[in-house]
Amino acid sequence: MTMLIGGYTGDKGDGTGITVLDGDHVVGVIPADSPSWIARHPDLPVLYGVAEVDNGRVHAWSLADGSFGRELACGETAGAEPAHLAVDRSGRFLITANYSGGNISVHRLSEDGSIGERTDVVEHTAHGDLPRQESAHPHMVRPVDDGLVVIDLGGDAAYQYRLNDDGKLVLDDVITAPAGSGPRHILEVGGRYYLTAELSGEVLSYDTDRQFAGAVPASTKDGLNQPSELASDGRYLYVANRGPNTVSVFRLGDGAPQYITEVPVGDWPRHIAVDGDRLYVANERSHEVMLLRIDAATGIPAHERTVSIPSPTVVLP
Repeated sequence: MTMLIGGYTGDKGDGTGITVLDGDHVVGVIPADSPSWIARHPDLPVLYGVAEVDNGRVHAWSLADGSFGRELACGETAGAEPAHLAVDRSGRFLITANYSGGNISVHRLSEDGSIGERTDVVEHTAHGDLPRQESAHPHMVRPVDDGLVVIDLGGDAAYQYRLNDDGKLVLDDVITAPAGSGPRHILEVGGRYYLTAELSGEVLSYDTDRQFAGAVPASTKDGLNQPSELASDGRYLYVANRGPNTVSVFRLGDGAPQYITEVPVGDWPRHIAVDGDRLYVANERSHEVMLLRIDAATGIPAHERTVSIPSPTVVLP
C-alpha cells in the first residue's frame, strides 16, 4: 500500500518533506517546509499541505501519473503556523486553520485543483484561562454535510460555518466544550461528534443534536496525557495518547464510548488513521510509522510492523 506521510522539518523536526511509502520502502520525498498536515482533494489527483511556519502557507501538488509530486501552486494563509486544512465537499475551496495566528483562511481552487485567490480570513477571539489558551488556537477544519466545523483549542469551542459561493465563511453556531478542556480534533460517527480534549486528557461526546453528552478519560494510565487524533471503523473508536504513548480502544453505541483497552505504540503518537482492518500510527518523537492489524471480533489492534520515518505527524493511506 502506498502512503503519504507529512512531518516536521528544519527547527521543528528531522524530516525533509512528504515521504512516499510503498509497503515498507520509502520510494520518494516531496520537498516541503514542515508539512505537518496533508489532505487530498475529494475528486482530483491533488494533494494539499500546510507549511507550519511563522509566515503560514499552503501548497498543492499533483498526484497524477507522470507528474507525481509536481507543485501546482502555493498561497499565503495570513496566519502563523497553520496546523490543519481541508477541501470543502464541493471541491471548490481550501480552508486552513492557523493555530498561532488564531484565524481561519479560505482559498479558491481552480478547476485543476491548484490554489487561487484567498477569499476570506476570519479571526477567532474567544480564549480560555489556561497557559495554552492565552488566545484563540484553531486546530482543525472538518467538512460536514451542512458546511464545516472548526475546532478551537484556545477557545474551548467548535465553530460551525457555512461557506457561500463567494468563498466567505458564515457563522451558524458555536458548540461549546467544557472550560479548560482544549478541544483538538473532531470525528463524526453515526451523527454523533467525538472530540479529543488535549488539555483535560479526555474524549468529549456530543449527541445527534450536537448537545454535550459527557466526557471520558482518553487513557487509564497515570501521568500527563495530551490526546491527539481519533479514528473509527464505525464500531470502535481509537484515540492516540501522547504521554502514555498508547492507542485506546472504545466501543461505540448509543451512550458514551465504552473503554475496552489500550495498546502500546511509539513515542508521541501524533496521528492515527484507520483503513479497513489496518490502523496506522505516526509516532513523531520515535521517528516511525507503525502498522497494527485490527482484530475483527474484538476491535483490538496488534502490532504488525514498523517503518522508520523522520518526525512524522500525519499519515495518509
